[in-house]
Amino acid sequence: MSEESGRRRHFYRASKRRRRIFWIAFIALLLAALLALRPSYRWLKAKRADSLAAKAEQFAQKKNLLEAANTYRAALQLDPLGYRPLQGAARLATRLKHAEAVGLWEQVVRLPQATGADREERAAALLQAAEFPAAARAIDGLLKQNPDTNALVLASCYSERTGNSARALEYARIAVKRAPQDEIAQIRLAEVLALSLKADERAEAREILWAIAAKNNAGRKSAIESLARSPDLTTNEQTKIFDQLHTVDPFTVTDAFLAADLRLKMQPENAALIYDEIVASWGAKTKLEVAQWLNAHRQFDRVLSLVDSREGRDQLSLARLDALAAEQRWDEIDTTLSRKDLTFDPIVVEAFRARLGLARHSSLDAEMHWEKAIALAGNDSSKLRWLGTAAEQSGADEIALRTFQRLARSPADASLALAGQQRLAAKMHDTSVARTISEKTLALHAADPNAQNRVAYYNLLLEKDVSANATKAKELVAKYPDRLEFRVTAALALLRQHDPGSALAQFQGPPIEWAKTPPWWRAIYAAALRGNEREDAAHEIIATIPMDKLSSEERALIDAK
Repeated sequence: MSEESGRRRHFYRASKRRRRIFWIAFIALLLAALLALRPSYRWLKAKRADSLAAKAEQFAQKKNLLEAANTYRAALQLDPLGYRPLQGAARLATRLKHAEAVGLWEQVVRLPQATGADREERAAALLQAAEFPAAARAIDGLLKQNPDTNALVLASCYSERTGNSARALEYARIAVKRAPQDEIAQIRLAEVLALSLKADERAEAREILWAIAAKNNAGRKSAIESLARSPDLTTNEQTKIFDQLHTVDPFTVTDAFLAADLRLKMQPENAALIYDEIVASWGAKTKLEVAQWLNAHRQFDRVLSLVDSREGRDQLSLARLDALAAEQRWDEIDTTLSRKDLTFDPIVVEAFRARLGLARHSSLDAEMHWEKAIALAGNDSSKLRWLGTAAEQSGADEIALRTFQRLARSPADASLALAGQQRLAAKMHDTSVARTISEKTLALHAADPNAQNRVAYYNLLLEKDVSANATKAKELVAKYPDRLEFRVTAALALLRQHDPGSALAQFQGPPIEWAKTPPWWRAIYAAALRGNEREDAAHEIIATIPMDKLSSEERALIDAK
C-alpha cells in the first residue's frame, strides 16, 4: 500500500510539473506571438494613416478643406507621429492660418524624415503667426546651412516684418542673383522695391511685376495683385490691372478688395455703390475681412450694419468696437465691454476701457486701465505689439512709447519697436528722444543708410558735432544722389555751416511736388530759400506747412530773423 501510494504521488507530481511547463511554454509562445504581432499592428495602423493622409491631400487639392481637416484628424488618431499625416495637417493649418500650425510643424521637424523644406515651412508658419523670436532662430538656422532661394526669401520677409527694410532688400537681391529665373524671388524683390521712397526703385518693381504678369504661370496672380497695390499706376495701367484681376484663379476676397480699391480711384463718384457691392458679394462669406476693409476705408456705419451687436466671435466684435470708437459711440462700447459672455483677451478690454475713460474726460481712469493693460502684456511680444499699435492709433502716445520701449527688449522685435518709437518721437516733436532712438536703431543696423541719415539729421538739428555729421550727410548724397531725404539732410548741414547757396543747390534737378513731401522737408527748403533772400518763394512754401507738425528746432529754421 505504501509503495503504491508513493508511485501515485510521484506520478501526480510529475503530471503537475508537465502541466506547469506546458502552461509556461504556452504563455511564453502567446506573449511572443503578441509581441510579434504588435509591430505588425503598428505598421498596419501607420499604413492606414498614410492612406488617409493621401485622401486628405486630395480633398485639399479639390478645396474641400473641411473634409481634408477631418481626414487628417482621423489619420493622426491612428498614427500621432506619422510623418505624412503630420506634414499634411501642418500645411493645411498653415494654409487656413490656424493657430495649431506652429505646433504641428514643431512635431514635423523633430521627426527623422524631416527635410530642409519642412524647416523652411515651419519658419514661414512662425512668421505668419508673428512669433518673431522663434522665427528669427529658425531662419538663422536656415541661413547657416548654405541657404537656398526660399530661405533667403523668408529672411527678406522677416526683415521687412521687423522693420529692417535695408536688410529685406539685401536678402531679396541675393535671392534673385542666385536664382534669376525664380519668380518667387523676383516677386519678393518687387514687393520690397515697391515700398521704397525712391521713384526709380518703385519703377524697377513695376517692371519686374509687369514681366511676370504677362506670363500664364504660377507667379502671375501674385504679380497682378502686387501691381494692383502700386500707388504709381497711370490711369491706363489701373484699367489694365483691374481687368486682369478678374481673370485670376482663384478670385479671392483679397482680389475683390484690390479691384474695389482701383475702382474707388477711377470712379470716386461711385464709392457708395462700390462699398455696397463688396458687402453684398462677400459680407456673408468673409464677414471679418469685409469689416476690417470697411474700417480701413472709414465706412464705420456699414461695419455696424454688417456686424451685429450680439456677435460672439472675438475678431468680429473687435472690428465692431473699432467702428463704434471711430463713431464715438462710447455708451455702446461700455455696454459691449460689460457683457458677461465676452471672451476678449483682458488686454483688449483694458485698452478699450482706457479709450472710454479718455472719451469721458477721465484721464485718471484712462491711465489706470492703460497701466493694467501694460501689466497684463508682461513681456509677451505679440501682446506688446498689439497694445503698442492700439495705443498709438488711439492717440495715447506716451503709453505707446512705453509699450514699444518694453517690446524693444526682445532682440527679434527691436527693429519694429524702435520704428514705433521713432514715429512717436517725431509725432511728439521731441528731437532729443528721436535722436536717442535713431542712435539705437543705427547700433542695430550700422550699414543701413536710412539709419545713418536719421542720426545725422537729428544731430544737425540739435547742432551736435556739426562738422562730422555734415561730412556723413554729404557722403550719403554722393552715394545716393536720387534720395531727396538725404539731400534735405545735406541742405540742413550746409545751413548749419552758414552756406545757404550750397544748401539751396541740393534741391536742383527734376521738379519736386512739395505738397506731397513731409513738413520738415519743406521747412528746410524754405530756410534755404530765405537764406538766399528769396522771401516770396520761402513764404509760398511756408504757407503750405502745418506748423504743429514741426519740432521747435525745425520751426526755428524758418522763423523770420
